[in-house]
Amino acid sequence: MQIHSTISIEKFRIGNQSAFRHLYDKYYEALLLFGQKYILNNEAVEDIVQDSFIIVWEKRTSFFQEASIKSFLYKAVRNSCLNYLDHQKVMRKHETQSKVDVLSEEYFLNNVIEEEVNRIIAETVERLPESARFIYLLSLKGLKNAEIAEDLNISINTVKTQKQRANKYLKENLKDLFTLL
Repeated sequence: MQIHSTISIEKFRIGNQSAFRHLYDKYYEALLLFGQKYILNNEAVEDIVQDSFIIVWEKRTSFFQEASIKSFLYKAVRNSCLNYLDHQKVMRKHETQSKVDVLSEEYFLNNVIEEEVNRIIAETVERLPESARFIYLLSLKGLKNAEIAEDLNISINTVKTQKQRANKYLKENLKDLFTLL
């Protein structure tokens, strides 16, 4: 039996898929049951066990004995289960904190203020003269003056002038808003 196991390991190490299948079939169920002792979510355990086999396959040239593969698989499953549980704990904590934040009066007020500020700015931008508004919005999208001028087939000085007008108009019409904030 030892000779067969060694031959399987040698075949496994050189990438023989049937040798891998033999190891997979031999340990999959045991590793699944082992992982379920840590995690109640069967799909998560299945993913963890399969991922552990993928890692073993990728590191197959590092193994010289079946016992070291088995040991590696059990440790990989355990560590992945513990990582999964830690991640779940963090997710639950974040979810709880998010619910508390969402229910707070401060959260409500901050969101109301933010949406009102956005609405007022959008309305003010809409009141800009059409050419200035269009150029201003293109610049907000990250286009450079030269790109805007080329796209609109106008001079770069016209772009600069329209942007200056837009900035002046916005500054004048939004000054009360910024003072309020």
